[in-house]
Amino acid sequence: MSSLHTAGRARGASVIVAVLLATGVAPLNATMIVVALPSIGAEFHASLATSSLLVTGYLVAMAVLPPLGGRLGDRWKRPTLMFTGLALFAGAALGAAVAPSLSVLLACRVAQAVGAALAFPNALALLRELIPARHRGLSFGLVGAGMALAAAAGPPLGQLLLWTGGWRWVFAINLPIVGLAIAAGVVSLRQIEDRRQSTISTAVPARRTIFLRSPRLAAATLAMALSNVALYAALVGIPLLLTAAGAGSQSGVLLTALLAAAALAATLGGRLADVGGRRVAAVMGLCALATGLLPIALAGQRLGVHAMLAGLVMAGAGLGAASTAIQMGGMEAVSAAAAGSAAGLLATSRYIGGAAGSSVLPLVMALAPREPLNALFTVAVAAALLAAGAGACLGAGRITLSSSRE
Repeated sequence: MSSLHTAGRARGASVIVAVLLATGVAPLNATMIVVALPSIGAEFHASLATSSLLVTGYLVAMAVLPPLGGRLGDRWKRPTLMFTGLALFAGAALGAAVAPSLSVLLACRVAQAVGAALAFPNALALLRELIPARHRGLSFGLVGAGMALAAAAGPPLGQLLLWTGGWRWVFAINLPIVGLAIAAGVVSLRQIEDRRQSTISTAVPARRTIFLRSPRLAAATLAMALSNVALYAALVGIPLLLTAAGAGSQSGVLLTALLAAAALAATLGGRLADVGGRRVAAVMGLCALATGLLPIALAGQRLGVHAMLAGLVMAGAGLGAASTAIQMGGMEAVSAAAAGSAAGLLATSRYIGGAAGSSVLPLVMALAPREPLNALFTVAVAAALLAAGAGACLGAGRITLSSSRE
């Protein structure tokens, strides 16, 4: 019995490793390339505005395509779609590493996004399918932390690769990462094949009306979007606020603290979601997000750097805990056969929220020209509170004997 238990834990660990790597390449490549844009533009004699299409095209594709990738996985075998996406991502990365022109590089970059849109939602759907409900919070928390750390590690890793080997290594580094993801996925495939009752191998097409029939999934997508409005409004506002206060050099430290707190709290949020329920973890985390940003909204640049740091750490921890609970609550709101579609929709809502939060500053500058940064953080607090209201509509997600293996 103990040997079976150990084998099950090993297979579960291989699933988590595969999903960590498969989902981590998307945020890593969203941020890693930024530092290489000047070098790419210089080699291909392109302006920075033209080179930035490498970022914009990738993000637009990642905002639009994941629901389609998840739906394809619901219709056919998810492992196949995940491996196909990873292989396409690796092939596109190799093409980008040897691209002879900017147009070829841009095409490879979009192909990377297509591959990520296939791999990302189906990897999360596999996690939802294969990990028992009693352990799902920890698993989703680890994956959420990995995604946050990958996004945060992108710029410094890109800079290191730029210094040591040039911008082409920013793309080539994906090959060993994707290779490890595929290897771990092959190991976890044994568990998939063992579970004949799983809907992964007999997935039914998700109906178009499934989201209309699932208000909890609608609540999760709204909560995910609004929480990212709050996050990206803060990411835009903090450097501007500190610069206005004469402490612009501290912005990197504060933003790192915010993102690091979110990454560290993701796993704890998963455990809280297992114990107290998805709804409780989401609402508590989003209220902490709003509470951490509230002093900045009220005091603005008059708030001391240390007080601002404390508020951002609290906000980041709340966001990390809530994001895990929202992701789980949304994917558990539908049947396992539709988990890929749900994961894709949640990914799209995350990108839409981030885009909205990043672009809200011109609006608040027009509406509140005297103190636009205070108004920006007021919008962030309001978005976090609205997200908490949506999070209150998630399922409780409490573990029972009947559901512990679902």
